[in-house]
Amino acid sequence: MRPKDEKKLEAVIAATCRLVAERGLFDLALTDIAKAAGIGTSTLYVYFAHREALFNEVYRRAKLEAVAFYGDQIDPTAPLKARVRGVWNRMLDHRLHRHDQVTFMEQFISSPLISEESRAYSERISQGLMQMVAEGQETEILKGVPLPFLTSTFIGSVRETARMIRAGVITDSEDSRGVAFQLCWDALRS
Repeated sequence: MRPKDEKKLEAVIAATCRLVAERGLFDLALTDIAKAAGIGTSTLYVYFAHREALFNEVYRRAKLEAVAFYGDQIDPTAPLKARVRGVWNRMLDHRLHRHDQVTFMEQFISSPLISEESRAYSERISQGLMQMVAEGQETEILKGVPLPFLTSTFIGSVRETARMIRAGVITDSEDSRGVAFQLCWDALRS
């Protein structure tokens, strides 16, 4: 068995995300990914035995990178609203600059291809962000509703703001971000 080359693996991951963003998850074959990554299909099989294994690895890597990016530079001693705004802005930046990766994650998380291991991994690495929400609920700053309602409101706000920026409907400015975040915050707070 040939040793795995990290550069080839990164090319495969980038190609997978790009192709999913362009064409969608379900019609994508390993041969398409290998060609887009500039490697042979047989080389791709050295890394991944099947499509599901590749997609789960891409998801785990993308999720790890995203969560690390969201929480980076957030002061844990800052007031809750400032921390939530920091995460909101970082998530928006990530969505704007890593569009292919985010598109892949969104399509994959709701597909039957995701493994239980990948779901558990996603929950595990998101615990730090979820603790911030729990703190907000315990102190009655955030609404005391089931967590999925709060996260869908938050993520939906980021997603739609990014979509409008990418479409040119609004500019990516401090003013636009301020309005969008305040609307999100108003929906989240008690």
